[in-house]
Amino acid sequence: MLPDPKEVPQEARRKLLLVLGDKVKPSELGVSRSYLYKMRSGLRPIPDSVLEKLLSIASDDDLAKVPYFVPYISLERIRGLDVERIVKLAVEWAKAHPASAKVLLNTLERELEKLGLTGRAFKITEAHYREFEFYLKARTASGDLSPETARDYLAYLREALNSLGWVLTKHNVRQLIRSVQAEAPGKANHMYKALKLFVKEVIQDQELLAAIPRPRVVWRAPEAPSWDRICRVLNSLPWGSPPHAFLLLLASTGLRVETVYGLPLTALRLEDRLVWVWRLRRTKRDYYSFIPAAAVEPFRRYLNYREEALRLRGRDSNKLFPFKPRRLREAIYRAMDEVLGYRFQLKLIRKRVAEHLSHYLSTLELNVIMGHAPREVVEKHYLLRDQMEELRAKYDRAMEKVPCLRE
Repeated sequence: MLPDPKEVPQEARRKLLLVLGDKVKPSELGVSRSYLYKMRSGLRPIPDSVLEKLLSIASDDDLAKVPYFVPYISLERIRGLDVERIVKLAVEWAKAHPASAKVLLNTLERELEKLGLTGRAFKITEAHYREFEFYLKARTASGDLSPETARDYLAYLREALNSLGWVLTKHNVRQLIRSVQAEAPGKANHMYKALKLFVKEVIQDQELLAAIPRPRVVWRAPEAPSWDRICRVLNSLPWGSPPHAFLLLLASTGLRVETVYGLPLTALRLEDRLVWVWRLRRTKRDYYSFIPAAAVEPFRRYLNYREEALRLRGRDSNKLFPFKPRRLREAIYRAMDEVLGYRFQLKLIRKRVAEHLSHYLSTLELNVIMGHAPREVVEKHYLLRDQMEELRAKYDRAMEKVPCLRE
């Protein structure tokens, strides 16, 4: 029984259209020649009415070339005299050559698997995709996963499923990862992670899970921008403006960019020159950091600007930066273009701050500020006022060496 046309994804429809090739004419499908070309190129969707005609024209062998339709092919229906004759010949040959029969079987299985014609095929539906989406939402709500990472998982999974016609087999998954790796190793690594998590949590098939190849990616760590370049960009931004305050906070604390986006207003304590985060996730933690004395007045000016901007808009917000992240980034990147002539990633500022502080703080003290120390250690040794003041004094000595962060 063939699938309901409404459930067939566009990628599987297009692959079937390409498989049929010259077997179909525009007049048979009720479309123009130009529209047929656009459907083949993926520029136009293939309607259900056209798909029904394609399914009526396609043979079982045609359907077998599209992974999505393989589970719908009835082997009993296509068992014929040719198949029976080939089987009888193979059996007779195996009787005459028993030592080679096993080799024949293994070779045949291997070659058929390369074609995607053997092995279990898992037909993925939108229900599977939604289940994975709910799983990611639950992890995000618990603070175990960042919203950005969850969106990446969903985006790369959907791209992989579209490429595979929403059917997963051991062969086509391996083939996809390796073909993507040849062109974009980083993308292949993201796609691998999304597929691995999806199969593990939703499909739950160990053979398929083990068949997903991990791409070998050699990551070259980008160089952190120098303080001179960071300060040139910072000084070019309007003093006390949202982009200036945002970049100043990144340079002062070394906090992760996504952490600063989500900071509540109460996190910034100007009287103590403290940024209190205390955000604990499974793989990432943030406790607290400091701001230099020279940054107090710019932040006070920013808070006044923030309050006035919200009043004019007639809205309220508990976020320290109640502005669209894209607008903040664009303003900073424009300043980079004008002052430096190139752009560096904002997340690399964290690397520069960590390298700088490492010359003035002990490893444990650095890990407290950067969020790498165990929670138990921070709670036991670095929450008392005396310890925090001692750590802030060391921080001040370090930041006095940065031109745009000293008084």
